[in-house]
Amino acid sequence: MAAPLMTPEAPGILIVDDSADKLVALESILVDLPVNIVKVRSGKEALRRLLVQDFAVVLLDVRMPVMDGFETATLIRQRSRTEHTPIIFVTAFGDETHVARGYSLKAVDYLLAPVVPDVLRTKVSVFVELFRATAEVRRQASSLRERAAQLHRLAASSLAINSALSLDQMLAVLATSAREILGAERALAVARVDERRTHRAVSAACEIPEVEDIDAAVSSAVSGTNQTYRTTRLLHPRLPGLTIDGSGAPAPRPYDVLAAPFMGRDGRNLGLIEVFGDCDRRFTQEDEDLLVQLAQMTSIAIENTLFSEAREANRLKEEFLSTLSHELRTPLSAMLSWLWMLRRKALDPGAAARAIEAVERNAKAQARLVDDLLDVSRIMSGKVQLDRRAVELGPVVEAATDSLAAAAEAKAITLARFIPPKTGPVLGDTDRLQQVIWNLLSNAIKFTPQGGRVEVQLRRVGADVEVRVSDTGQGIAPGFLPHVFEREGRGAMFVVTLPLATRHEEPYPRVRSAAPVEEARAVDAPCSLDGIRVLIVEDEIDAREALSVIVAQAGATVAGVGTAREALSQLAAWRPDVLVCDIGLPGEDGYTLIRNVRALATDQGGDVPAVALTAYAHASDRRRALAAGFQAHLAKPFEPGQLLRVLARSVQLPDAAEHEMPGMSAAAGQLPERA
Repeated sequence: MAAPLMTPEAPGILIVDDSADKLVALESILVDLPVNIVKVRSGKEALRRLLVQDFAVVLLDVRMPVMDGFETATLIRQRSRTEHTPIIFVTAFGDETHVARGYSLKAVDYLLAPVVPDVLRTKVSVFVELFRATAEVRRQASSLRERAAQLHRLAASSLAINSALSLDQMLAVLATSAREILGAERALAVARVDERRTHRAVSAACEIPEVEDIDAAVSSAVSGTNQTYRTTRLLHPRLPGLTIDGSGAPAPRPYDVLAAPFMGRDGRNLGLIEVFGDCDRRFTQEDEDLLVQLAQMTSIAIENTLFSEAREANRLKEEFLSTLSHELRTPLSAMLSWLWMLRRKALDPGAAARAIEAVERNAKAQARLVDDLLDVSRIMSGKVQLDRRAVELGPVVEAATDSLAAAAEAKAITLARFIPPKTGPVLGDTDRLQQVIWNLLSNAIKFTPQGGRVEVQLRRVGADVEVRVSDTGQGIAPGFLPHVFEREGRGAMFVVTLPLATRHEEPYPRVRSAAPVEEARAVDAPCSLDGIRVLIVEDEIDAREALSVIVAQAGATVAGVGTAREALSQLAAWRPDVLVCDIGLPGEDGYTLIRNVRALATDQGGDVPAVALTAYAHASDRRRALAAGFQAHLAKPFEPGQLLRVLARSVQLPDAAEHEMPGMSAAAGQLPERA
């Protein structure tokens, strides 16, 4: 016989007596109470029942064969589960010895037969209500423990959600947390940033094919109202053994569905979280509150992530524009310097010829840069069209290297090319392929020190034709390599290279690598630098030569170098009166150089006046230059006369005092004097 189900609403009463008549009599007295009555005829059977069930009270006869009531009560008290179960002895033996022994076994009462029905019902009712109240207290305690555990997991989830490094990771954490906290079988989270960008994550204990994505009706209801949504759905989970007629087809199963919205501060819907639970355990109001809290935490985290992404995009855009400004201003500076000297007729025929070549070379470089910028715009808008045809890459590589021979020669760089007679045709646009190779070569020449070597090699590798450009420059930091072809990377030259290559269906190009002074207005008055030693640090050959000629014609003795390391060596050996330094140097930049200079002792040149020349022309760049240790800042392109006056001012020459530049003293303070 199966044991009756014990519940708090219908507590159990265990009646133990070897007499069937007495069992029926006691049951008839209690039959009107809201209880489940269990009758057994021996102490041994009573103990078996007490092993698996909890009873509100036990009515126990004293005189029974084999094991009497006292022995049974003794064993009941020895078990931790039943040591506090109320026992009422019901017996015809009422001598004081029996009564005393009954109470010594912690019996709650000792009734003599025949019992008074009302008395028995009243006494049993007291213990039934006590059992029900105790069960309710236990249920509430269990609920509080469960709630505390949920809140603990909620706090941990909040930290994990806000620590996520991406929206995808954030949603994955949310889906898993929601499923575990609510005891759901499946959770699905979707974040919609805009029409083109959607992120989703699923956490599931079982596969439910119908809910691989958010249900349209649920999505519409939640996004349209920004309110929670509940429904019931008949779904077909793929669970072991849950099939129809053994055919393998999933059997239907009802699910309780609960969804909560992600909402921005402006009320815009950002997505939702949807959970699926077994209908046998429906989601409670507390479950809904927890899901809403999870959704609110995630909403804030999504907005914070989007804000960080926008801020980072703006930062990268500013960096790109700053780099672009540098690349545009550098050739302009060289051209203006040479043109200034040509206009003053201060050059001999040989120097004038070099000046014209330098102007032409830099003008072409700037034209190429403008073309690249236009290509960037066309590529990003999808307007670049390729004229694909069979192309031999040998002549393309030759044309690219020929166009850069003069630039390499100006820096005494050996430009070597290894081009076999035939490598076989490839399908591509001749002009665009030449542009890609020119960009890579130009960048190599730009960042290779004077006297270095740049090589371009063409070879067939299996079914492919490979163009490899290598140089003896310092190279690119390993951490920067993944970003070198991005719009915010090394400038427009590299920016246009990647999309042009990939549009030829070629693999990703591979790169390996071992309070400032206010700008003065132009003054045409001559400025003499007689007897002054000027050290010029500029990696661009044309710019360095132009600066050297300008300063030398003003009477100064000039030394020019191309790197920070060379500058420190020259500073120690030559002790110049003033240092003119470009910021965008290869390897260690101008900021690093001036910090190293300022770290030197005075007798080693640590107090030498320094002027920053840079194509980085923002106000923040000027502030940074001054903070690093420069006394003045000139943005490229600048008037050569302006540079001469800054140099004269830096060493306190009389001519400079007569033609003092507006704002110089107020912005920079007193420059250090030189002995």
